[in-house]
Amino acid sequence: MARSTRNQSKNNPSKSEFVQVVEKYLQKAAWTNQELMNEIQVGEAQFYRWARGDSVPRKAIVNRIAVSLAHRLDQTQQKLPHDRFPASDEIDGIVNELLEAAGYRAAVKGKGADYIWHEIAKNQSWTLGYTDIPTTWSQIPDKPGSRPTGLAIEYAEQIGRLLGITTIWEYLTWQEMPLAIRERRVHGIAPFFLALPERFFDYRFSEPCSEEPFSLSAVIVPEQFNNCVYLEDLPNSRVELVHVKGEIGSWAAAILSNSYQNKEFEDRKKAISYLLASANRESEVIPIFVSENVTCQYISKENKLQVIKIKRLENIKLAPAFAFHPDEEKLTVAVNSAIKILPKM
Repeated sequence: MARSTRNQSKNNPSKSEFVQVVEKYLQKAAWTNQELMNEIQVGEAQFYRWARGDSVPRKAIVNRIAVSLAHRLDQTQQKLPHDRFPASDEIDGIVNELLEAAGYRAAVKGKGADYIWHEIAKNQSWTLGYTDIPTTWSQIPDKPGSRPTGLAIEYAEQIGRLLGITTIWEYLTWQEMPLAIRERRVHGIAPFFLALPERFFDYRFSEPCSEEPFSLSAVIVPEQFNNCVYLEDLPNSRVELVHVKGEIGSWAAAILSNSYQNKEFEDRKKAISYLLASANRESEVIPIFVSENVTCQYISKENKLQVIKIKRLENIKLAPAFAFHPDEEKLTVAVNSAIKILPKM
């Protein structure tokens, strides 16, 4: 039987592995975060996003950081006249360590392509990330140590059994998922993840796992506007798109950002509470919660809200899929072969 674990890191946040490695070199170089970011011509705020795990640096940025650190270390550690470039002469080691910490294949050695595939084959188990989704797809267990439940959970465990491996579950927030995959803390994400175009920078996706694709829609407090069918029926200047960071609603809000203001929340409960509170206050602002259609239907039934369509996005159809590290080709091929055997959700 599959075991279940729950990652508690969200209650005790720490710096990402990549930033820890960078700060180790900064200390050796007697340099500050700001001086490094100025050198590579990237805003200092980006450094703190890397530290929190909100995003991961592109490979080109990692290489640029390695070169800048090496040059700085040459200045602080050189021994004239014989050893002018002590760090630059050994730059492969710096590059490799930074690339591995960021989740990329090292230039010379390290976690290469299909690293996770070989690890799964060795341990005969895989660790999948999941999060709480207010539908039948994925729910946190009531008792600590119990397995999560839901359609995506059951489906992933069936895929695991077809591959001959057991499934271990690790709870992640939406914001933790990109870094968890980059650092290979988990082997993949359960198939409730929609394959958005922007997510292809961080993940390799399996084949679709559901019979019906998802679409984008929104939820509104019905008392605020009568006879509203589309988002576009509302006055642009009054609409405020409410969404959860890292979810599909954030992507939709970004697409629509030229027309509407938006408000981002860390979790769905806070976003819905903000939406419900708008019914009891006088304001020119009309908050609209944006997500995919299944979540919107669930939220509307639970809170007696109204689902409306988004005309500009109604032709976009997205399917849930497993999400893996971009270098994991063999694992993706194996999962795709199992998906062909198993009936879709």
